[in-house]
Amino acid sequence: MIEGKRNKNELNKANTLVNKYLCNFISEKFLQSYYDQSGNSISQNKYAYLCGLSSSTLSKLKSSDGYDIPMTTIYNICRHEKYSLKKFFKEFELMYGINIPE
Repeated sequence: MIEGKRNKNELNKANTLVNKYLCNFISEKFLQSYYDQSGNSISQNKYAYLCGLSSSTLSKLKSSDGYDIPMTTIYNICRHEKYSLKKFFKEFELMYGINIPE
């Protein structure tokens, strides 16, 4: 196999793993129960609407395999949760480290 192609395949595997970990982290942190910004319990559909996302996006996030999550999806959830991206990624890094998949 050509060296560049092998490296690309390895990077794709690592990216897939990072996306899976990100989705799992978001699911565990924010998607176990749904609340509006006043702390009232709401449906997944309402939560998705408040985040500016589709309900199917939340379902993909909750899937154990995750998906190729756009940064805007992370931002929209953090915005709704009033959670800074800095805090979000710091906690993610503490949980999964900085050298995924090493």
